Amino acid sequence: MENDSIRSSGTDTLIDLWINGKLRSICVGEEAIGAFVGFAGANGMSEKDRCDFVRTNLPLIIAAAKTRLRDDPVADSISLDAGHLPRPDGRVGDRRKSDRRKEDRRKSNRSGTGTQPDRRRSDRRTGERRKSPKPRP
Repeated sequence: MENDSIRSSGTDTLIDLWINGKLRSICVGEEAIGAFVGFAGANGMSEKDRCDFVRTNLPLIIAAAKTRLRDDPVADSISLDAGHLPRPDGRVGDRRKSDRRKEDRRKSNRSGTGTQPDRRRSDRRTGERRKSPKPRP
C-alpha cells in the first residue's frame, strides 16, 4: 500500500482503496475510532496514531465499507462514523459494565419435589448394565 493512500485531514482519516472494482474514498471519523478503541483512548490520539490505527485495522475497515456499499453500490465515497466499525468484544455500543443477570438461573429448591433427591445429583446407573443372556430352548 502506498504511503499517501492513508492520510489525515482534521479529525478524519481518509483512505483511497479499490473496492468491488472501483477506486473509492473512505472517510473514517474520529467518532468511529473512539467507539472502537474507547473514547478516552481516542481523545489523545494524534494524526499519525489514527493513520496507524487505520493501517493495522484495514481488513475491518474494508468490511465495514463493503457493508455500507450494500445500501448504495455506486457511491464513490464512504463515510464511517460511530457504530459502523464492529467492536472487538462483540458489543455494538452497549456500555454496560456488568452482566444483567444477577443470580444463577438454576433453582436449587424446586417446588413439588421436596422429599425426592434431584436426579442430576445421584448416580444415574445403580443397577446392572447388561442383562443376563436369554436361556436357549
